Amino acid sequence: MRDVLLITWHGIHELDIFPGLPDTGGQNIYVQNMAEQIHDLYNCRVTVLNRGGFVHPYTERMREGTSKDPQRELYVMHVADDVKAFVRKEFLTGALIENAVQSVLQQFPSGYQPDVIISHFWDGGLMGDYLCRHFPQATHVWIPHEPVGMKKAPLTEAEQEHHSIFIRERYEERVLRNAHLVGSTSKLVRDDLADAYGADWTHKIIDIFPGVDVERFHPMQDRALSGREVQEHAAFLNLPAELFQRPHICEFGRSDVLKDKDQAVAAFALVAREEPNITLFLNLDETMEPEVARKIHAIVDRENLGDRVHIFSPKDLPQKGPGSEILPNIIKTARAFISMSVMEGFGMAACEAAASGVPVVGTEHIPVVTDVIAPAGGGTVVRGKDVRAAADALLHYLRLEDAAWQQVADCAYKSVVPAFTWEHIVKDMFTQMQQRGFDHGSV
Repeated sequence: MRDVLLITWHGIHELDIFPGLPDTGGQNIYVQNMAEQIHDLYNCRVTVLNRGGFVHPYTERMREGTSKDPQRELYVMHVADDVKAFVRKEFLTGALIENAVQSVLQQFPSGYQPDVIISHFWDGGLMGDYLCRHFPQATHVWIPHEPVGMKKAPLTEAEQEHHSIFIRERYEERVLRNAHLVGSTSKLVRDDLADAYGADWTHKIIDIFPGVDVERFHPMQDRALSGREVQEHAAFLNLPAELFQRPHICEFGRSDVLKDKDQAVAAFALVAREEPNITLFLNLDETMEPEVARKIHAIVDRENLGDRVHIFSPKDLPQKGPGSEILPNIIKTARAFISMSVMEGFGMAACEAAASGVPVVGTEHIPVVTDVIAPAGGGTVVRGKDVRAAADALLHYLRLEDAAWQQVADCAYKSVVPAFTWEHIVKDMFTQMQQRGFDHGSV
């Protein structure tokens, strides 16, 4: 195996990802970690293809051409389409994707022939389907992440129209039928494909669960930052050092109305009435998600929580370089992690919290919480939008004696490590491909 192509068409994918930007969260981290692990395990060239043609909102770099990882034969290739601006995934169309195919082919190096194409979401899958016409020797693995039925479930008919569900339904089944294999990130994906498209797709489905970067997310022995770390984080963010020494819970994940970040803040507000010394940390792109921000600030103002709810913007939490340890360190030192999301293909942020040895409170819509973390004793499942139940679960973990809390934290960690490490996930992916008759030589 010499060349692997990963396609994540929507969002803002870079070698240095700013999670929390619109359409830029777990899927991007998933793709980048997968790309790095494939390269490191199999010593092959890996290219990540992403829609470009517009300026990055923070770096102000025009997203065009190809960038190379300085340590790896790993590339991120940005290709423009007919619209020279950021487009939310809800507003992408099949025509936009089809019209970009020729530009993609022209940007590949001379003689480029991928052995494997791994595409993500319906739009990346459609681009992969078109590219397979030019690279018929490639094995196309499509990973839907959240098939259309999962997306529709929490939406009203009007909201379904806004999210362009009909476009996804039109193209998703085509990708499903044409792809050689389909990667399932949870049992919800398996079930939804059968429900939405009226057939048993077992013969195509392999499990490709999200992994966790255990070099970044792992338990911290003392559950407290060193003086040096406190000062570095405070200096990087120009914030008081004391902020990073407070007892806290956290909510991190992509900015999206379906993540229900305001519900997590509402649950914290109930906690704050009973626990006066606890802080909430969360991330949010307030510029790109003004309605979500409005809801959160309304709760903060009503409950007088201005000094106890701290919101990080995506640029505050870089994945690499200076400041890159802020996010994992906040999680590692948290008393609990909360996600009130009503739509998840897996729940990578919850998985990262568990790998950090932190109890997790999550809704019944987060598979890694319902199927992995909670059954192992590392967290609690609550109903979506039930802020009282979420608050009670958080209060439970806040009030546990140290030994009992540590037992829950250990259960959370053991539930996801080593089963959901990226090395294990990638090796298992190629093993399953071989078992289905798709052998790529050196794998």
